[in-house]
Amino acid sequence: MQRGIARFILLAALVWLALGLPADAAPPKSSPPANLAGPPAGETEAQRMELVRATVAREFGSHLTLVPKFPPMFGDFDGDGAEDLAVVVSGNPVPDAAAHDYKLIDPYDSFFGYGDAKVMLSFPVTVSGEGRYVAIVHQWRSAHPKMKFVIVNLPFEQIQSGSARWKKKLISALFTIDSTGLHAQVFWDGRKYRWAAGGFD
Repeated sequence: MQRGIARFILLAALVWLALGLPADAAPPKSSPPANLAGPPAGETEAQRMELVRATVAREFGSHLTLVPKFPPMFGDFDGDGAEDLAVVVSGNPVPDAAAHDYKLIDPYDSFFGYGDAKVMLSFPVTVSGEGRYVAIVHQWRSAHPKMKFVIVNLPFEQIQSGSARWKKKLISALFTIDSTGLHAQVFWDGRKYRWAAGGFD
């Protein structure tokens, strides 16, 4: 309870101050970084969606399922030139983490000083409804993806991928709007995913 109150107070203080992107970031653009190749020639939307479903089932196990309301998101999230995948899922992210070798992360609570994702799952950011998470696969088209993550406790009602500038580089990021209208972004800083206040164009 105390952690939840502290998080609320910190968030309120953040909103009260001038919200903005990190000092060297910019609002998202609709196009991905220029060095990112698109889907293979001739691949239909239905084929890509089927591949997304198969990838999520294979890489994250049976305890997480796609949330149909949110379409898959694509981008070069870690800046290596290969297409990555981000999807909204529901279920329980804990049981299959070790078996499927993905990492549970909590960039939102880490921003406020609480970094243990498993612990913070006990303090959900929403008070009702089914838990929603963001599953990310780096190099998702590879037979052996580079890295996999499940982001927990990320508050959002809307989410989309786009481009932002970080340390003078154009990167892919995830942009969210939560139930309070707060705009934010989740991005890879070269070592980990980070959450920061920010806005859509």
